Amino acid sequence: MNIPLGKPYIKKEIVLKEIEKVLDRKWISGGPAIEEFENAIKKYNNDTDGHYIAIANATVALELILENISNRNGNGEIIVPSWSWVASGFVVSRAGFKPVWCDVNQYGVPDPFQVEQLITTNTTAIILVDQMGMPCDLDEFDKIQEKYPHITFIEDAACAFGSEYKGRKIGISNNHYVVYSFQARKCLTTGEGGMIRTKRNVDWLKSMRAFGTTISPLQRDTAKYLLKESFDKIGTNYKISDIQCALGLAHLQYFDEEIYLRTCAADRYNVAITRMEYEGYKVRRAFIKLPTYCSRYNWQNYHIVIDSCYNRDKVVDKLRKRGIGCKWDIQAIHLEPCYKYKYNNINLLVTEEFHNHGLWLPFFAEITSEQQEIVIQQLSEILKSNEVRI
Repeated sequence: MNIPLGKPYIKKEIVLKEIEKVLDRKWISGGPAIEEFENAIKKYNNDTDGHYIAIANATVALELILENISNRNGNGEIIVPSWSWVASGFVVSRAGFKPVWCDVNQYGVPDPFQVEQLITTNTTAIILVDQMGMPCDLDEFDKIQEKYPHITFIEDAACAFGSEYKGRKIGISNNHYVVYSFQARKCLTTGEGGMIRTKRNVDWLKSMRAFGTTISPLQRDTAKYLLKESFDKIGTNYKISDIQCALGLAHLQYFDEEIYLRTCAADRYNVAITRMEYEGYKVRRAFIKLPTYCSRYNWQNYHIVIDSCYNRDKVVDKLRKRGIGCKWDIQAIHLEPCYKYKYNNINLLVTEEFHNHGLWLPFFAEITSEQQEIVIQQLSEILKSNEVRI
């Protein structure tokens, strides 16, 4: 049996209906589905004062936000966790800032106290990453933002749509920029896509995603605007398409059902991994318990940590050869070749533990208990083998 690492939860009949609406309008870029999707996300979040800007993907969303932040004489620093997908760090360097790497805590997210210790006179922004859907302690970071109002706070909630912080949806009720991803493996997907939630610079961001215009493509092609100037700044093409938004609108209709199924699957894994620990296997859940402030977790991934007595890479290889989709954990960005020799004296203990010993098991909404039992059985057999021992 082949069990994939993950797959999107797609109900084709609902998706096709939404896509047909777009095709019937004969509009596939810059049309009304974009605004509908933005409004639907806003409504789902029960957000009264935020503005939502749909965009091509979460990486370019971060790039646009950083483009609107002044880099003081080229010395600007941005604090960002190393334990994240490389986009979180790469956008910092590409925008001309210096990344200042912070460690993560037991929940895989930046610790407010540690982050505050890294603030200097050159700190321009702080990127908080809600890694694998786990919220940061947002109230504590709000306190830091109040002490340093000149620093821009950006919440990279790429994986966190559907999670909640103290009963409110991730991304609302604060003054941070917030970025969501709707890439294929995310809980809510448009295939590829993203969203910015903000209370400021709304018109600038909407304009810059569409070549710097404030006029929609439909308006620009009407007689009223024909041959008139409509570009007052040099922007770029970071638009999301209407067909992608149609997929998102469809998925949103049964999104809470997906979170429920993911939670049930996570509970089954939790029981199995706990049983393995009692049986003497040196393996544990990465997040042994959720932080008290996390009132709802979307279970973006299922993440375990195996002891240093095992060769994690060999475990991954053997699972894959048995048809079990899995992968090593999120990399430490500062250890990638493009950064390694610049930051070789950094000591990020939790980041490097997850980097070296973390492992993702197959996880998706429709995974069955039978499939999970096979995964645990195969993992147990492999960990018994002397071949994966160091």
